Amino acid sequence: MKKQSISIAICLMMGTAIGQTDSLYFLEQMEQRWETIGEATEETAASEEILELLEDEGGKMNLNALSYEAATQRLQLSDYQYYQLQLYLEETGPLVSIYELAAIAGFSERDVQRLRDKVVAEPVPTRQEFWRNLWKKHRSTLTLRDSWVLERQAGYDPARSTLYPGSRDHLCFRYTFESQDKLSLKISGEKDAGEQFFRGAQRYGFDFYSGSLSLKNMGLLRQAVVGDYRLNYGQGLVLGSAMLSGRGGDISQLRRFSTGIRAIAPTNEGDFLRGAAATLGSTSLQGTLFWGNRFGTTQHVTGANVAYTHRHFRLGGRVACLLLRDTLTPRPPGHPPLSFRSLTAGIDYQTTIRKILLFGEVAITSRGKPALLQGFVAPLSAITQLAVLLRHYSPDYEAPLGNALGANSQNHSESGVYISLQHILTRRLELKNYFDYYQLHDPSYRLDAPASILDAGATLTCSLSRNSHWALGYQYRDKPINIEDLPYKRVRGQHLHRLRFQWQYQPLQGLTCKSGLVWKINVYSQPLEHFSGLLLYQDFGYKCWKERLAFHGRIAYFDTQRYEERLYAYEDDVYYAFNIGSYYYKGIRGYLVVRLQYKAFSCWIRVGQTYYLDRTTISSGLNQIDKPHKTELRVQTSWRW
Repeated sequence: MKKQSISIAICLMMGTAIGQTDSLYFLEQMEQRWETIGEATEETAASEEILELLEDEGGKMNLNALSYEAATQRLQLSDYQYYQLQLYLEETGPLVSIYELAAIAGFSERDVQRLRDKVVAEPVPTRQEFWRNLWKKHRSTLTLRDSWVLERQAGYDPARSTLYPGSRDHLCFRYTFESQDKLSLKISGEKDAGEQFFRGAQRYGFDFYSGSLSLKNMGLLRQAVVGDYRLNYGQGLVLGSAMLSGRGGDISQLRRFSTGIRAIAPTNEGDFLRGAAATLGSTSLQGTLFWGNRFGTTQHVTGANVAYTHRHFRLGGRVACLLLRDTLTPRPPGHPPLSFRSLTAGIDYQTTIRKILLFGEVAITSRGKPALLQGFVAPLSAITQLAVLLRHYSPDYEAPLGNALGANSQNHSESGVYISLQHILTRRLELKNYFDYYQLHDPSYRLDAPASILDAGATLTCSLSRNSHWALGYQYRDKPINIEDLPYKRVRGQHLHRLRFQWQYQPLQGLTCKSGLVWKINVYSQPLEHFSGLLLYQDFGYKCWKERLAFHGRIAYFDTQRYEERLYAYEDDVYYAFNIGSYYYKGIRGYLVVRLQYKAFSCWIRVGQTYYLDRTTISSGLNQIDKPHKTELRVQTSWRW
């Protein structure tokens, strides 16, 4: 994840192609978590994973074919409950009714009532039935999107000598085919603005294509993927791509989940593997082998993972070997094209002792560089939970596919302790606190010296009624930073304060409003300076025509003294659009999203404009606009059959 930028997708698809209440509730929960994580760390979160999860598990979930990821993240089942469910299925066969859950160890009548609107108990097709009904019981989705900037940018001005070779359209498509929760095919393509399309250097159309073919739950074969995929095992020290865990999040998001292989077809050129992977085994013992090329690099990764589960105890081990392909140096015949770069191995565990959840992972590279992560979650009382996480990533620790909790974009040269406390004050009030003190042992981005850093924050939420609630959050960071305007690098103190207030309410039937305020101040020492930024916004959402037609909009005013004080607020967008801009300098921003859904067809139109009050030109180079405003239009259609 790249620091000093945030690109967090929060697509609030109120009644979109998924069209399920539990999915919408899940997205709202993810928005709150991402908001806390993003504002606390100013990092990029990979939203595409959560949208793929929603797509894979659209509608009610079948208890007889429930994935670990959906069980733990969407249904909020414990590891013990999921293990007992799988054990029950292996011993007695598929569930006939969801009320059988009450007879499974770890489940209560209260759990059944909580889950009854989210799950079903349907027969899982046998191998013969699956192939016989391959084309009869399937669902397909095709999504097309085009977006462009309405103002003329320098790169498209025929009066200039330097131009973009292609049109200003930013095009992408995504097609998915799924049959009986066992077979899935995903294909996507993207063309960036300014690139050619079916001509010139891009005679094959899109400049980026992605796809995967996945087979699940076929006897001992738990999953097999050919194409593009991500891996997530243990706590992320060796293999991790989870984006819902992070500093500043609540306790439930602190621990990573071993969700295994995820077949993907992203519409952005991110960090993923292109190759093949397979998992074999049973509920208790599973093994995974994988091979792939890191997209956009000359790095190849191969390795394996083994996991053992017994009731509430999990133990896993993994190894990942990084190989490099030298494309510049001529090699004699018979010389292998790949050379060994590094090897990383790790062991993780998770268990419960008297309601205390213990988890951790230790890893080491072939050069002897270790990394350690150890944590626990303890219920101090019925209304109070405590979580503590210790981490130490030694200098030169290298795990190209790792993504454990940390402040650096890569897990190395860092040691720290993270503490989170959640307390229910009253029936309507809840308080969440976090404290993260860590040391960077080597110079990092904009910090040319080792340093000790403190991150802390608190969020108070209040539910006034079923349709009205507010949240007040405060974050503080004490982190040194380079003095940029000196010919030599010198470090000075920086204290960041950020205050956020958000109130969501429903004044009328079908009308939802959200008011927000974000204030940020940077205080520097040696010399003493301070800079601030302010953002005020008002959102609305309205549904009509039996919720087939929906409108979502925002009007916002922002005023920051510098780019460093930029502020973030999530925006409604079309389904599967992932990127939002930040608010900086001085101006007004507004947008409107119109969504029409009729049966299997959905259409979105989104128009948004940023009008700057303190400048007459926007951006630079080929993207320069010689006007104080920038208007973006996006159109998307989706068909399901």
